[in-house]
Amino acid sequence: MLTSKIVTALLFAGTTLAFADTAAGIKALDAKDYASAYRELKAGADQGIPEAEFYLGVMYAKGIGVELDISEAMRLYHLAAAQGNAQAQFRLGVRYAQGWGVQQNMAEASHWLQMAANQGDGRAQETIAQLYEDGSGVQQDYKTAVHYYKLSAAQGVREAQYNLAELIEKGKGTKRDDAAAFKLYKQAADRGYAPAEEKVGRMYAAGTGVAADPAQAYFWSTLAAKQNEKNAEKRLQALAAKLSAEQASKVKQSADDWKPILAAK
Repeated sequence: MLTSKIVTALLFAGTTLAFADTAAGIKALDAKDYASAYRELKAGADQGIPEAEFYLGVMYAKGIGVELDISEAMRLYHLAAAQGNAQAQFRLGVRYAQGWGVQQNMAEASHWLQMAANQGDGRAQETIAQLYEDGSGVQQDYKTAVHYYKLSAAQGVREAQYNLAELIEKGKGTKRDDAAAFKLYKQAADRGYAPAEEKVGRMYAAGTGVAADPAQAYFWSTLAAKQNEKNAEKRLQALAAKLSAEQASKVKQSADDWKPILAAK
């Protein structure tokens, strides 16, 4: 007869092996060894490991190494999400919010996004903040939107930095503060977010929230124009008139050489 210690040891060994399967599966997925990824992740998912369920769901959702199957992906996401996997909760929220392969359901979207956001998932925090800002699936609440945007922005999510800046600039859910708004727009612009680059160019041009600086306005507007921001394109000619040909040339070269900070995933 097995003692309780032996049973516990056997259960622990099984769990350890399952996690090893999952880790190997994730590594194989990153290496694009999809046959191995499927084999290892399937083994983990069959044992109820939420990370394995999530990544196997990703394979089915994208048709990577398996035939695309949204129903199976959603089943696996639900299994992982129910066990507290924030990545799966986020994916479910986005799927339901945008109606990707499922019927759009904003109540379900907000439910799963809220759960992931409360676990500290920066993308979920930014997305649930959007829902609170728009009143979609939840009651409109600018203060709550500001709260979640702040949490997400602190993790370097550029969309959250931008959206929070807009609310601060408009004084929605928080005190209006052009300088604070500029700082956040600049953080998002530093991460290569085109709408933020356009805003930073505008604020440097007008001296809003920051000292007016035609060269900086021209620099950021140039970057934004490269990403087809129409307002930035319209602004460039007027800004060029405030710079010498040599200054304009140097700014253009700086814009060509500029590289954004790696955005948060």
